[in-house]
Amino acid sequence: MKVLKLSLCLLVFNVFFEVALVTAAEIRSDLSVTLIPDSLKKNAYAVVRMASTEFEYKSEVSGVQTEQLILTVLDKKGKDMADFYYPGDKFHELSAFSMKLYNGDGMFLKNYSMSDVKTTEWTDSYTLADDVKRFYLNCDAPAYPFTIVCEYKISYKNGLLTFPSFFPQTSHNLSVEKAKYTLQLPEGVEYQTKAFHLTENPLRTTTKGKVITEWEVKNLMAIEDEPFDADLRTYVPYFFIRPTHFSYDNSKGIINDWKSYGVWEYELIKNRDVLTEPAREKIKELVKDATNDREKVKILYDYLGQSTRYVSIQLGIGGYQPLFASEVFKTGFGDCKALSNYLKAMLSVVGIPSYYAGIKADGTEKRLYPDFPNFNQMNHVILQVPLAADTLWLECTNPRVPFGFVHNNIAGHDALVVSESGGRMYKLPDYPDALNIESYNAKIEMKEDGSAKANTTKSCKIKVYDNYSWFPFAQPNQQVKDLIEDIHLADVTMGAVTFREDKSAFPAIDIDYAWTTSRYGTKTGNRFFVPVNPFRKTYEGLKKTGRKHAIFITNGYKDKDSIVIVVPEGYEAESIPESVKTETRFGNFISNIHVQGNSIVVEQEVMMKSGNWDVSAYSDFIAFIDKIASGYKAKTILKKKTNIVSL
Repeated sequence: MKVLKLSLCLLVFNVFFEVALVTAAEIRSDLSVTLIPDSLKKNAYAVVRMASTEFEYKSEVSGVQTEQLILTVLDKKGKDMADFYYPGDKFHELSAFSMKLYNGDGMFLKNYSMSDVKTTEWTDSYTLADDVKRFYLNCDAPAYPFTIVCEYKISYKNGLLTFPSFFPQTSHNLSVEKAKYTLQLPEGVEYQTKAFHLTENPLRTTTKGKVITEWEVKNLMAIEDEPFDADLRTYVPYFFIRPTHFSYDNSKGIINDWKSYGVWEYELIKNRDVLTEPAREKIKELVKDATNDREKVKILYDYLGQSTRYVSIQLGIGGYQPLFASEVFKTGFGDCKALSNYLKAMLSVVGIPSYYAGIKADGTEKRLYPDFPNFNQMNHVILQVPLAADTLWLECTNPRVPFGFVHNNIAGHDALVVSESGGRMYKLPDYPDALNIESYNAKIEMKEDGSAKANTTKSCKIKVYDNYSWFPFAQPNQQVKDLIEDIHLADVTMGAVTFREDKSAFPAIDIDYAWTTSRYGTKTGNRFFVPVNPFRKTYEGLKKTGRKHAIFITNGYKDKDSIVIVVPEGYEAESIPESVKTETRFGNFISNIHVQGNSIVVEQEVMMKSGNWDVSAYSDFIAFIDKIASGYKAKTILKKKTNIVSL
């Protein structure tokens, strides 16, 4: 019995010792959340403890990118920052991956390997063909906070247009303890960089015929997203970097400026605008009755929209090179490059010169870097048509865009126009703020029980029209849903909806609709408290103090409303809001409300100017916003008439 007891004790001791060893091995005390400085936790959903990007340039067509990331997610709002995603293609492939998951104390929870990474080649409905192979992994942690330690490699092959960029602070509410970027090149390889908010000079060393350059940033505090704020890139450090000499899918180039960029691009499009004789005859027939060049351009632009459809084609060099125009004529489809090139070819047949133009089609980045030609800033192609009296900028991918209208995603943007002599930068036209109008004209008839019926016309012009250009093509239930959401009352039923669309160079849409509500305003005793404008929100939730950044308004606009509220029989106006007229550097607000017969007439207008103002102006801006909010939230008081009997 004594021997048995001793053996049992030894077994228990050994098991305990082994568990202790495993436990000790699986705890990384250096990952404890308690080690993160409080300054980096402030306003942060997650903290980059360490991020490292290393890129080894092997040749004009190959290289290896090595990434290391230690990220602590502090709460649920930062969960998505721990997920992995990489859009590989024939030029970039995920070749190695590992991720370890730890709890807030640094205890190991889970291991992920390359076999856990999922892949998909799914594309949206507009994409006919691409070579993208998307890699992704969703990181699931049982509790917050948690930390991931992730390492992976990207193999570059078949060509290098750019090196990996350095963008350590990729999101609002993300702080960075330390991040570095290392570039390893053979001596003599030329490259160009464009850096933002990086004050320190990189560390450069040369060893064994290789030049190693290192950039580093530390202690970047989390940035909160604020209303009326600029893009995050306005505040965070980042840079782009690319080789001067490059090879991409067997296409070689040397880019020192935008002109040389255009030379390379022109070689890709040269001789691709040739049409067959039947196509040429068709085009000549289409424009035979046109009286001037502008009319010819419109006929062919309309024909493009009627006879083709947009599909995305991003295969190899095809991401930069259009299909042959003859192929588009034959098949009836193409991407932005192909359709722009096709219209260029059609215009050439009738003797009208036009030019292929690259542009960034979104609202966040309008300017091309004048001193840094690059492949990061352009994602779209349009067509420039310089006529004698006007220059047209034609969107060839979307036939819904009215002829001559410069839509919101490109208005005011820089474009690179490509010709045989190279690339030349142009700034597209934009529209004055006062022309971007949204207006409501409504007649609202109230009844004594508090219900109301209304007839309304919503008008949208220029840039506001562009925001509503989807409306004519939407399903009726979606149209109704959108219109009801704009009426800030508790119970609304929509009636008939019709619209009229003006597709000129200064487009507009007028939407007519009827609606009813069982409760317009609040009844208390013999009084109604009636909202003067049910269509406008009141800019609720803006903090009064503590603003960190300047005020940015990208697109100015005008809201202009005319509302007639018919007072229910037996009631009269007891009180109406005072008239308001406010003029500020940010814009203007006017509110005039008066009694006219048995109706309350409401005229309100907001003019919001585009621009940016220093943070010191924030108190004045809030005062302006409060004026608008008070005007929109105002109520008219109606009271029941008192019958007076005369003797």
